[in-house]
Amino acid sequence: MTTTVQPPAPAPVRASRTRLGGLRRYLAPEYLPIAGTVLTLVLMLVVGEVRYGGARGFVSPKLFSNLLQDNAYLLVLAVGMTFVVITGGIDLSVGAVVALVGLVIATLLPLGVPLPVVLVLGVLIGTVFGLLIGVLVEYFDIQPFIASLAAMFLARGLCNVVSVQSLAIKDKGFGALAGWSLKFGEGRDIWKINLSMIVAVLVLAVAYVVLHHTRFGRTVYGVGVGDRGNAIQLVGLKAGRTRLWVYIISGTCAGVAGILFAFYTKSGFNLTGVGMELDAIAAVVIGGTLLAGGGGFVLGTGVGVLVYGLIQVLIAREGLDSWWTKVFIGVVLLVFVVLQRVIAVRRRA
Repeated sequence: MTTTVQPPAPAPVRASRTRLGGLRRYLAPEYLPIAGTVLTLVLMLVVGEVRYGGARGFVSPKLFSNLLQDNAYLLVLAVGMTFVVITGGIDLSVGAVVALVGLVIATLLPLGVPLPVVLVLGVLIGTVFGLLIGVLVEYFDIQPFIASLAAMFLARGLCNVVSVQSLAIKDKGFGALAGWSLKFGEGRDIWKINLSMIVAVLVLAVAYVVLHHTRFGRTVYGVGVGDRGNAIQLVGLKAGRTRLWVYIISGTCAGVAGILFAFYTKSGFNLTGVGMELDAIAAVVIGGTLLAGGGGFVLGTGVGVLVYGLIQVLIAREGLDSWWTKVFIGVVLLVFVVLQRVIAVRRRA
């Protein structure tokens, strides 16, 4: 009787190769922008901790709570803009829609219109503007820049028709929603989670699932590859319908952001949101989404909004004038645009 001795399996080698393979995957060119965004956020947090940490520390739950409270509306706007930019488009109307929604809320509530109806109407205003842009882009073959520019002027004009004055929102139900929060901690370290933060995080989570785990999300990326979606239509994906829906999503997000901004300011004003669309685009690009379309991560957009907000915090802590915020955001944006260009060149090579 003979016994065959089997050689031991090289399990550690295979495991090591597997780990290296996973590491190489995350070092792929498409992950470089989001890696740069996370690295930028970490560096800014380190700088903040070194310069302003002291006994209480700079990096704390209160810091992130304040960042989300101050930028919840921008996060929702940027999430909607991410869908559009991934397809290679742009939506310049979102800032004006935010202003229009705030004014409609401030006008209808004193007239006795029920709060739920007003809030739903606010969201639908954004949806209608998104639908208008989507129809112009898809069925009339108008460039997204021109279509959304026309929608922006339309929304601004309607704002002036509603009111040219700043209107305070004094409705008790609206004030209760705007002021609701869960508080944690004690003394000067109290931080809170309010309704705007919850809505913004939910929108981000839903967008992540839709973009990265659904057929529609795969189609959104396919539309942005540069051939107007002809390639993905060969495999049965609906490019035209998807191009329409991304603008509806962006407009709907603008409607939600308008409500969150009204929660934040408790007022409506026709000049609200001037340049807000550019802030959203900046957060999207800083978050790693390619302006040329076809690549990006909606979670990166969330990090991009945090970077945007943190720049404002650091500028304020340094005691600099607020316009320095634009300078630093411009520098960061230029760095990421150059990084995107390098990635695009490497892809073609």
